[in-house]
Amino acid sequence: MIDPYRVLDVDPAATDDAIRAAYLAAIRASPPERDRERFEQVRSAYEAIADSRRRVAHHLFDVSPATIDDLVRAVSADFAPSAPGERNLLRVLGAK
Repeated sequence: MIDPYRVLDVDPAATDDAIRAAYLAAIRASPPERDRERFEQVRSAYEAIADSRRRVAHHLFDVSPATIDDLVRAVSADFAPSAPGERNLLRVLGAK
């Protein structure tokens, strides 16, 4: 299952009201008539973490493996490539 916190773009420590607001915003942004797959993702994510009881159950019992999309999102969110330094460029190019 795709991480419901990423789908709704909320912090894991978010309140019920914040999660509900994020859910409603996501539903408005992708109604079922326009993007059925995204709508279903948002709906299932909200159902998984809608209230504190469901969040605890999700954290304790969700053992579904990460999907490729989960891994790509996790890496791409934190990955910021930087330009190599002058010293490394010179070493790679064979200059002394």
